[in-house]
Amino acid sequence: MVDTLITAVLALIMFSIGLSLRSADFRRLFRTSRVLSLGLCLQLVALPTLVLAVTTVLPLPPSFALGFMILAACPGGLSSNFISYLLRANTALAISLTICNSTLALFTVPFIVNLALDRFFPGSAAAHLPLVPTAFRIFLIVLLPVVAGMLFRGWLPRYAARLQPYFRRGALVLLGVVFVLKVGAPTEHGGSAITLQEVVGLLPAALLINVLALSLGRIVGGLFGVSRDNQLTLGVEIGIQNTSLAFLIAGVFLDNEQALKPALVYAMFTFWTALLYGLLVKPEGWSHLRREFTDW
Repeated sequence: MVDTLITAVLALIMFSIGLSLRSADFRRLFRTSRVLSLGLCLQLVALPTLVLAVTTVLPLPPSFALGFMILAACPGGLSSNFISYLLRANTALAISLTICNSTLALFTVPFIVNLALDRFFPGSAAAHLPLVPTAFRIFLIVLLPVVAGMLFRGWLPRYAARLQPYFRRGALVLLGVVFVLKVGAPTEHGGSAITLQEVVGLLPAALLINVLALSLGRIVGGLFGVSRDNQLTLGVEIGIQNTSLAFLIAGVFLDNEQALKPALVYAMFTFWTALLYGLLVKPEGWSHLRREFTDW
């Protein structure tokens, strides 16, 4: 039951992202190709490498290490886009990174996850992700709803403009509901049965990965001379992953509830740490934040 809800919520999140996209957003990709390429390199290469280093150094059980690698393989999602929107950073870049990385995820997710399986379960019979079936399932759940949202906006732009804020907020609420159910539901209904001891054991690794990932946006963005808003956006996109996709890969594709638990712990705090990071980088974001939540 919970796994079915995760699939539906993930599709709804991607549909809401599609509602926010216009053809001009894709033309903008070519004008911001430098910072977009930097963001993709950070997400697809730097983040998995960082997570691999942390999970190798820290004494984590193999399933938990695998879970963090699954999380690192996932693109950013609605929460990261929402923070860039709230703080008036580069929302177009955030959405572009999400769409590009979600498209590449058709191939990068099974590649990274299978490498992690070979690393943490060497010589075992642990199930691997078949490339073509996994890519097709990700396409149906992640990319097809984006296309549907874009088509809806193209056909009915006025309705799409009215609905888009409600879809975005509703998807965030449903994502919170999924998280609560995954933590608290019985295992026979798709719950994770995560314990307080497991949360405490996973929290140091999750916090370390999150802080380092957020810092990559500021440090690497500064080295490459990108603007402050772009540094904020890069850090948030790298620091927040699509945890609902991680739930799906670990719990449904791999049928490994233990590997799902790092994403649960990571989701507990990353929205707030990313928001704090954004406000440290851009202090005037406080005024944008107050205005936005007054409108709610």
